[in-house]
Amino acid sequence: MNEITGMSHLPPSILVIEDDEFMASLVQFVLERQQLQVMRVADGRAAMALIDAGHRCDAVLLDWLLPQISGMEVLTRMKQHPDWASRPVLVLSALDDGADIARALQAGAADYLTKPFNPEELSARLLRCLKTCEGNARATRA
Repeated sequence: MNEITGMSHLPPSILVIEDDEFMASLVQFVLERQQLQVMRVADGRAAMALIDAGHRCDAVLLDWLLPQISGMEVLTRMKQHPDWASRPVLVLSALDDGADIARALQAGAADYLTKPFNPEELSARLLRCLKTCEGNARATRA
């Protein structure tokens, strides 16, 4: 059992979908300090290709303002795909309007964090999402 996440598989893998190289590197650094595996893609089109190819991960950090295909479109596709629908998605965005946050949560995001963010808060929110998802999966199997 992983001491950090409390989950049975090691280590959890996180897909980071972020077009800003500096932000993606910062997020990767924060997550790897938590012993999480990180895979990064820089736009919505690359994210859609991973979804369609059946790539697996434990959670997703999704920028809302992506080039080519928006974060909203990526989230909608994930939630419609049987292999991705149960994956927790934490949206990271510079948009801090309540209506934007509500749209993301209504579309299926597990959480929403505005940029700039506190690294400890990002870790805590993501780890909570992972634990909640793992707990839900155990309850479904029982």
